[in-house]
Amino acid sequence: MNSIKLILFSLALVLAPLQLLAEQQLPTQFDNNRIILIPELTSGKKLRFFTDTGGGWNAISKELHQQYNWPTIIKIADGEEYTLSEMPKFKAEAEIPTGGIENFMGGYLFIAPEAEISTGQQFDGFLGGRWHAEKIIKIDYVNESMFIFDSLDEVNLNKFKKVKLGFKKDSQQKYTTAFPRMSIKVQGIEYQMLLDTGATSTLTNSAKKQIQSKSNVVGTSFIAASVFDNWKTSNPGWTVIEKAEHGSGEAMIKVPLVIVAKQSIGPVWFTRRGDNNFHEFMSLMMDKKIDGALGGSGLKYFELVIDYIDEHAYFKAEL
Repeated sequence: MNSIKLILFSLALVLAPLQLLAEQQLPTQFDNNRIILIPELTSGKKLRFFTDTGGGWNAISKELHQQYNWPTIIKIADGEEYTLSEMPKFKAEAEIPTGGIENFMGGYLFIAPEAEISTGQQFDGFLGGRWHAEKIIKIDYVNESMFIFDSLDEVNLNKFKKVKLGFKKDSQQKYTTAFPRMSIKVQGIEYQMLLDTGATSTLTNSAKKQIQSKSNVVGTSFIAASVFDNWKTSNPGWTVIEKAEHGSGEAMIKVPLVIVAKQSIGPVWFTRRGDNNFHEFMSLMMDKKIDGALGGSGLKYFELVIDYIDEHAYFKAEL
């Protein structure tokens, strides 16, 4: 969930056949526990797509689209008309698949100004929840790699722990946003979370130094203010960085131990967010009320397999 802009789009769905993909290693770069795909056009130009399981759109840069004059298609949803682009053609050895097709975008991409997609980080495109949907994806944060499989039989799940994911669905039991919900535990209390590979925080220089980051822009996790404040009050020994986030001025807290899929990890940094961000706004797009988002600051400890088809995830901590 990199920006509210990324999720304010129509969630109307259409029926379409399920599309499975062959086993494929994706051209991937990990940047401070965030995931960027770097496919290569047939022209030789490499693109940068930010990936985000908690993001609401799939998009490509308007400037790039105009440069290559790629084909477009008109889609209508909830009375709104959208001009969408096909996924560009990539070299076979450095390609990425289209998005899920069981939604009104049908695997196509929004066309948006680069500044709206990248917020100053020079991305050519954005791949959100509906791109990840309908796939089996392995994200190895430890070895910094990403794969897509057509069957779990191809994945060695030895020592992985299985968890059920929740998805909001329509009256036909089809996903809407494809935002995965899961639970974590902190001090024995269970919290419902968005599984959010794109959770991002831009740190102040002071916070950057305190968390010993190489960059001001980092993968983080988010927690609702009421939970954050309770953690802070109940645990005076936990490290809190006030005004850690550039722009919002929000604080960050270092949680020593978090239980994910019955595995203990930590420490995990959480960035504070107003209650309404999760308890109201994001919860509307989830199957249950959530308290926050588990992002790169927690996921960095894992090999992770997300099976969107069977609605489960598999975690193996590498501590």
